[in-house]
Amino acid sequence: MKLPSFLRFVGPSVGLMVALMAVPLAMTFYLSLRQCALEMETVTVTQSGPFGQQEVTTQRTKTTADGVPISQCSFVGLQHYKRVLGLDRAGADDALAPATTEATTSAPVGVGASKPANEFFSALRFTLSYIAATTPFVVGIGLLLALGAQQLSTAWRAIFITAALLPFIVTPVVAALSIKWLFRDNGLIPYLFSHFGVQVFWMAEAWSAQLLIVLYGVWHSVPFAFIVLFAGLQSVPQDSLEAATIDGASRMQRFRYVTLPHIMPLVIFILLIHVMDAYRVFEPIIVLTQGTFTTSVQYLTYYILLQESNPYKASAASVLTIAGVAVLLIPLLLKTYREQRGLN
Repeated sequence: MKLPSFLRFVGPSVGLMVALMAVPLAMTFYLSLRQCALEMETVTVTQSGPFGQQEVTTQRTKTTADGVPISQCSFVGLQHYKRVLGLDRAGADDALAPATTEATTSAPVGVGASKPANEFFSALRFTLSYIAATTPFVVGIGLLLALGAQQLSTAWRAIFITAALLPFIVTPVVAALSIKWLFRDNGLIPYLFSHFGVQVFWMAEAWSAQLLIVLYGVWHSVPFAFIVLFAGLQSVPQDSLEAATIDGASRMQRFRYVTLPHIMPLVIFILLIHVMDAYRVFEPIIVLTQGTFTTSVQYLTYYILLQESNPYKASAASVLTIAGVAVLLIPLLLKTYREQRGLN
């Protein structure tokens, strides 16, 4: 392909990636290095009340002649990153927080001023645990479903695929709400367990709340792995399977030495997508626990942005989230690169 044709072919995609990914990421990184605060002034105002008028001294935001608030911005370097990581205890976050805002809600476990050094690493620990707990089940159950669908007749296969894809079609918030309604104190699952003398308050204990989040992750992600692997099974060369059968290979041997190597690139693809998606786990945490027992890296960014009202520190947390995803994907990307290079 000639260079002009190649540029016309990839130009629109590259332009969209730059506009929708590279530019916002660059702006986020720029904001993470700065801090802006509104300029305040002390004024004396006269207030009228039932007992007359009185003068009160208060603070208000300085504004221009057009009524636009005046703010001061400064370059703070990596200070926000140090505070997110809990590496800078000298001078609390209040030193860099916007002067006109305060946190109005109590901090979830692992987030807030009570544990400044642990908030990020607590979120990172649970995020990595979530990835490690869900990934084997997503790939394993997805592969079993794909192999099972392969054995069904055409009519039953259509029904099976439709039913298996339903959890993936449901939006994440609705899916998390479904899990919550099933396991809430007066839900169906506690009611069934009560008949066997088992009583678990799923939303009131840390281990059970974390288990529900993992259950959500597996239930919502398995259909994606299933449909990708099922499509891959359709392209397994039948002549190779027949040759292995003639040579006396068992079903397990045919799967291990013929089918599995053929679909292994798809397994790597599923791992890439799932790791990126699982590292950004957010919906089940905010729906099921509201950060009470668990917090993820993504939820930490949300908390800093809305509850601490500090978009600059939240920008630093966002950059760290993207960096974490990149680090986790490096081994898989290197493996893919080596395999593709070996094919050429």
